[in-house]
Amino acid sequence: MFTFCIQKDTIRVEPRDFSKDPIDAIREGIHRRYANRVIPSVGLCISLLDILSSSEGAVLYGDGCFYYRCEFRLIIFRPYIGEALVGKVKSQSPEGIVVSVGFFDDILVPPNLLPDWSAYNHDRRAFFWLPADETTPERPTERHLLNQPEDSKLYIGRKDWVRIRIEEEHWDDTSPTSGKSKPPVAAGAAAQGAQGEQLPVVEQRTNGKSPYSLIASMAEDGTGVLDWWAEDAEEE
Repeated sequence: MFTFCIQKDTIRVEPRDFSKDPIDAIREGIHRRYANRVIPSVGLCISLLDILSSSEGAVLYGDGCFYYRCEFRLIIFRPYIGEALVGKVKSQSPEGIVVSVGFFDDILVPPNLLPDWSAYNHDRRAFFWLPADETTPERPTERHLLNQPEDSKLYIGRKDWVRIRIEEEHWDDTSPTSGKSKPPVAAGAAAQGAQGEQLPVVEQRTNGKSPYSLIASMAEDGTGVLDWWAEDAEEE
């Protein structure tokens, strides 16, 4: 779920921070620039891991700030395809279930990746699962599922804890200069630009669009609402 990225960047320290230890001021500058932002094709930056090197501070004419050329490592959130995560249901709609892991909300479980015998109840604005009846060989229609007794349906509630499996990742260039993009770096591997160049960063959301999102499944054994599996274990 977490990896790291080696990054080179020039960090600006303003005069108001000159009284601080330079390393502390640099750390704060890195945090302001990278925390909770997406590095395209790398992942969501969580925090600074450590500073590998830093130059002496240089002042630009007419600017008054110190500039430090630094190399550092960032903690990155980027689960690999097939990885299982535990998150909380944030919202539901006919398009699927949005799951949050606290610091990242752009995980969607579409209807086709929910368990068989699942359907969306528009009145309750929630999906439900009907435990399969082994005597029925064919998967029932959505209408058939909706017409079943309410007490036989297991609804997925808002804020329910669920286990999901990552199926896809999507990258969208939301920067004003969108165009050519670099191929994704393999999840779980360190990443840096060619010749150590600075990698761009973008806000986690721009104009309502996320630059990085995940598609997940709740259709496999062991995935779904955690309480369902806890109840099965108690019955056994």
